[in-house]
Amino acid sequence: MAKLASFLMFVVAFATFSHEIARALIPCPIPIDILLCQTTTVTKIRFYMHGSGVGGNETAYRIANSSITNQSPTMFGFLDIFDNLLTETPDPTSNTVGRMQGFFASADLNEFATYNSYNVYFTSGVYNGSTINIAGRDPVLSDNRELFVSGGTLYFRLATGIVTLRTIPGDNVTTNTVFEYNVTVIHPIA
Repeated sequence: MAKLASFLMFVVAFATFSHEIARALIPCPIPIDILLCQTTTVTKIRFYMHGSGVGGNETAYRIANSSITNQSPTMFGFLDIFDNLLTETPDPTSNTVGRMQGFFASADLNEFATYNSYNVYFTSGVYNGSTINIAGRDPVLSDNRELFVSGGTLYFRLATGIVTLRTIPGDNVTTNTVFEYNVTVIHPIA
């Protein structure tokens, strides 16, 4: 029994000592015990992104092309930057949720697929001022498209998660495009 008690005291002392070493070695504005002991929650959000390509209201601009972009069937090598409106419904006049800001690039020689990296910046509602960072490969012509959540700020600090998206069929009269985003975010309870 004495050996067990000595062993347990050693384990507690070592754990406390290790925790203090970790705290000293990992500079962090948030105490490490708070980071490691956070209770998480899952938040599901649906919103619609509106991209405009014509009429002086463009929201995406080409900032680079590779030497083969114009000859490539997949437009390989272009890089576009954008700032698009987010709304609650597919109707662009519905309530504004925020902005989606970032870039996408054609990154596949054999299929029209883009690499995306952007922030969802919420400008209204309970998430006002918060961001979610989304990234990943988007096979643009596919029905099943997934990206990942790689972080966030404020309400979504330390976020991870998954994003599914689809293109909403349009009227083919304009080059305005609407995308439906379904985001599942795992994050500490704010």
